[in-house]
Amino acid sequence: MLLKLNRVIFLWIGCISLLGGCSTLKNAEPWYRISLDEEFTRSDLRDDYRWPDYLAQEERLFAQLRRELAEDPRDNAYRFNIHSPLNSLNHQPNWNRSFVLKPQHLRGAILMIHGLSDSPYSVRSLGLHFQQQGFYVIGLRLPGHGTLPTGLLTTDWRDWAAAVELAAKELHQHLGENQPLFLLGYSAGAALAVNYALEAQHNTQLPKAQKLVLISPMFGISFFASFTKNLDLISRLPLMSAYRWTDQSPEYNPFKYNSFTLNAGWQAHSLVKQVNHRLQQEKKRDNLRGFPPVLGFQSLMDSTVHTQAVKDNFFDLLPANHSELVIFDINRQQSLAPLMRPTTNTQLSKLFNKVPANYQLVKIANSNPTVDQVSEWRYQPGADTPTEKPLGLAFPRGVYSLTHIALPFPPDDPTYGLQPRTDEFYGISLGNLDFRGERNTLIIAQDANQRLNANPFYSYMQQRMDEWLGNESIE
Repeated sequence: MLLKLNRVIFLWIGCISLLGGCSTLKNAEPWYRISLDEEFTRSDLRDDYRWPDYLAQEERLFAQLRRELAEDPRDNAYRFNIHSPLNSLNHQPNWNRSFVLKPQHLRGAILMIHGLSDSPYSVRSLGLHFQQQGFYVIGLRLPGHGTLPTGLLTTDWRDWAAAVELAAKELHQHLGENQPLFLLGYSAGAALAVNYALEAQHNTQLPKAQKLVLISPMFGISFFASFTKNLDLISRLPLMSAYRWTDQSPEYNPFKYNSFTLNAGWQAHSLVKQVNHRLQQEKKRDNLRGFPPVLGFQSLMDSTVHTQAVKDNFFDLLPANHSELVIFDINRQQSLAPLMRPTTNTQLSKLFNKVPANYQLVKIANSNPTVDQVSEWRYQPGADTPTEKPLGLAFPRGVYSLTHIALPFPPDDPTYGLQPRTDEFYGISLGNLDFRGERNTLIIAQDANQRLNANPFYSYMQQRMDEWLGNESIE
């Protein structure tokens, strides 16, 4: 059935392409055609290749990026104008690159892994916080990210996994006896963290993580992603190169690609499929008993990954190892009720029609329907009645739900915050856009300011991480 559907889709795409005329990227903007050949791939691994070699290669990569941008300046380059304040090459530190944060007094180590089309900037606020808490932190830049969108044309999830292993081994070398290693992953980075933990259960060369923290974890994505591999192959035909992109948008975001490729969709699908398959196999063999405890944070409404899959494909498979899933509910303030879709109102109750038996379920939701203030509602495994803890936090005015992209960013983030701090500025503040004017004037989509970019409950999330990681007996 899927094969037949595949053929129909390919025939349809072929007809559209022929009718629309063949395309080429010959005259495309540089960031849609320049390929950087200094990027790391797993083929670079040798017996003596280590984390310092990865950083040295990354240095060459960004030097190449600077040269390429300088040689082909464009007035409409935005982020990729060599002199633009949006260009992270003009800021120190460059948060599009891997970062290493060393504490004054070492308690443990945390490897942080960003998401698809993102950069290490998405985990930098948490990284700086945990450095102050005594953790040696590496914020890993995944291959293909932080440079040009063309990096997503050739990147492979197995290259990402190889980079994760390099960084984990590096952190392990700095740890003393009884000092733990933790992994924190956001979106696709969460899937990579789980993939690493599964691999480390059988590969004695890999240091084991004591706990995982997962933010908006990617365990289920769009059905369309399963077809992107064949579509990408078609797009590699002569004069069809423009069809390798699912989106070519203006690049005004300093730390995330706005454009997206078919290959990126395929790599995300392949990674999720691999992780889900391994989880199922390990569950059948009763090999998940030694899997590290997990603290997860997920928005109930998420247009990037499936919240249902976070539950079904991952948390429901875990053993009773004190794991915890935090769900950020929609704003159920009664004045918003008439505006909510009926399916949205019932999604949480359908998702958890039975309280999980093997992990704690926590929801962050209105204290009551008359207020925007929220409470923590904690369900112990198997318990039907939650305990309430008021948090002293509230949904900001006009915010009706959290989003996939909002969770790792504090409200005062200089780029994505609702009230951005002013001591840092990277060329644009995207979190509090409130433009008014005539349509078809701006290059950004009219609904660009409707998707929440920062987490109003970030302080709660950070506190829970502190408590979670502090449960380890560390010196």
